[in-house]
Amino acid sequence: MRLGWLALLMGLMLVGCATANPSINPAKLAQAPEWQGRISVQVQGDAPSAMSAGFLLRGDASNGELDLYSPLGTTLGALQWTPQWVQLSDGGKHQYFNSLAELTEKTMGASLPVDAIFSWLQGRDRDAAGWQADLSALSQGTLTARRTDPTPEVTLRIKLDR
Repeated sequence: MRLGWLALLMGLMLVGCATANPSINPAKLAQAPEWQGRISVQVQGDAPSAMSAGFLLRGDASNGELDLYSPLGTTLGALQWTPQWVQLSDGGKHQYFNSLAELTEKTMGASLPVDAIFSWLQGRDRDAAGWQADLSALSQGTLTARRTDPTPEVTLRIKLDR
């Protein structure tokens, strides 16, 4: 279930206990967009799953970091990614994936539209196959997206801190 928490972002859909990798430019990330808040992902279907966590997201769909936190502020896991690799760190263990889509597919049972999520967070409507995003409450810090095709149905909710 712990990996389910990490898959959410996307998902995404972030970096506390990850080791630094020379492929990620810290200066570039310091100037990149940053979002913080709560995220939840629900996957329906034969093996339904749900996860919810606090998060800190930095970067973009190509290069970034995502930290996931429990309600008490404990780091649940961290993601770092570049075009070449995706690293998931969980309690000192590191796993590598070819893409964020592969990570979310293996851990949540459904891949998240990472490129679209970054666009949605910036208030830009972007098509993602099978997904419908509701950006109407983004000015209040709320983003909801739902995938209905292909199955299983997936609901992504993000509440940004203001």
